[in-house]
Amino acid sequence: MASVIEEIRTFMTENLGCDDDIDPEIDLLEAQVLDSFNIVEIAMFIQENFGIELDAEDITRENFARLSGMVSLIEKYKATEEA
Repeated sequence: MASVIEEIRTFMTENLGCDDDIDPEIDLLEAQVLDSFNIVEIAMFIQENFGIELDAEDITRENFARLSGMVSLIEKYKATEEA
């Protein structure tokens, strides 16, 4: 099974035209890899693919500017489900 980060990378490569070797720590907004519309698309993908319901407060620069932030957000929701 692909890792969470690989699943997000694959989505970004296939649907947003991003490179498939995106550094998890690069600021994707600052590097102009993503824009606000892409963030919405990724948020929708995360909800559908990982079975979580994001709150409006979750759609922040901290959570979506980096792949590592997206993974942390998913892990936070998964940990809450398991508790």
